[in-house]
Amino acid sequence: MGNITDTVNKYLDCLNLILEKPSYKYLEKICYAHLNTFPFENISKLLYFKNHHYSNFNLPTFELFIKNFKEYNYGGTCYTLNSNLMFLLTKIGFDCYHVMLGEEHMAIIVKIDNERFYIDCGAAAPFFKPVRFEGNFENISSFGKDEVNILPEEPHRNRYKYVRYINGKQSGKAWHFNSRKEVKVSDFNDVIEKSNKPNSTFMTILRCQLYQTSKQRSISLVNNKLSIRYSNGKTNVFTLSSPGDIREVLTEEFMLPNLPVIEAIEVLKTLKINIFEQST
Repeated sequence: MGNITDTVNKYLDCLNLILEKPSYKYLEKICYAHLNTFPFENISKLLYFKNHHYSNFNLPTFELFIKNFKEYNYGGTCYTLNSNLMFLLTKIGFDCYHVMLGEEHMAIIVKIDNERFYIDCGAAAPFFKPVRFEGNFENISSFGKDEVNILPEEPHRNRYKYVRYINGKQSGKAWHFNSRKEVKVSDFNDVIEKSNKPNSTFMTILRCQLYQTSKQRSISLVNNKLSIRYSNGKTNVFTLSSPGDIREVLTEEFMLPNLPVIEAIEVLKTLKINIFEQST
């Protein structure tokens, strides 16, 4: 138990938060800090893949997740980020469980005073605070022109959907879910295994995103394209021409100097992906 307590303190330290009693306000602080601290990225995924001799990997443990953030600035994709966030929430006294969206995405439902809230720090989406989806059907989580809606489909049957719009256009597919259907991390085993196959989404691109609300911006890397989206809706896009340029951007702009991006680009090369040929 000592190790877990130590890791909880290290996790909160990464978020620049102190331990408080479970409450909506504290949960909001955690969500806000999480999106500004842990990157949504697949660089760690590519390196885990290589380190497991180009085969599947298990999700990093709670202790390893924090150790790797401190040493390598690793964050992760939804399974790593939201499974570890829920582990933290559980250990500090929140009543919560995982839900599965669209048979693939992992999110969290937290219960406070008999109300359920949707939590998601693993979608590179602007969920800066818990979403009151059961009693408020007008809720929109937004940053600039990036908006996510948790909408009722059949609320009497606890059926909802997640829809994201960027610049007014739907981004990705809508994800449907049952807010009362509690699932475990093990229920994602098949989909996690699929997500680590060489042709899956996050094994064919280079991806890193982080919110920097102190600078009123969200910064995003997709292959060799850097996008900086500001809270006023303005977006700047830059094309990077070399692995060195990408490493510099991760150091200077993302402030994630330890992310082993050169090595991740090499893993993609072994998978026959050239991120500098992908862009148009």
